Amino acid sequence: MMVDEWDNQVLYRGVGYAFCSQQCRERFTSAPGLYVGRRGLPAPKQKGVEVIKRRRMVLGVPLTEAQFVEMKGALMSMMGVMAVRSGERMADRRCDLQRIESGARMPTRVEAVEIIYDLLQATARQLERKIVDLNATLSDGWGEKLQRDFLHYLEKCELEDLEIRDSALVGWDGRTHRGASGIQRGAGTQIEHTRRDLSG
Repeated sequence: MMVDEWDNQVLYRGVGYAFCSQQCRERFTSAPGLYVGRRGLPAPKQKGVEVIKRRRMVLGVPLTEAQFVEMKGALMSMMGVMAVRSGERMADRRCDLQRIESGARMPTRVEAVEIIYDLLQATARQLERKIVDLNATLSDGWGEKLQRDFLHYLEKCELEDLEIRDSALVGWDGRTHRGASGIQRGAGTQIEHTRRDLSG
């Protein structure tokens, strides 16, 4: 893939990194420790780690087969997307018996999309954004919205746990605790556990 030199470039730790797409640049800038390790401690991507996820996204308005094929092509062009499948239902339930007996396939509408992807290369949020960019809508039911938000949170936590961090920024020495995730304790704060606390 040919990309202009300055289109998707980022400077990190004094080294310039170029990316094939805005998606890849966004993934890198959100968590560079997933891709660049330290001396003697390679990052998960450098070790060849894949975090395979399978998500089912319910659409707000069902798609025709032609619309789904277009969406599938666009999603498959994203880095990290391995498979895209449809969740179909029969649209024409009133078709005549003769047509069913002849073996002709009834037209279908796609109500949901199932996507298999590598979390180190794409996130559910990026996939949802791509679906919306293709003029499709995601279900706006409160249950679906809550589920999507919860998945975004879980993915963020999983990626933070995998990320290699600079030891100067994050340490478990009693002064700084996981500053990158927002949990901080002052130097005077101590956490003590007794045997009784941990066994109960």
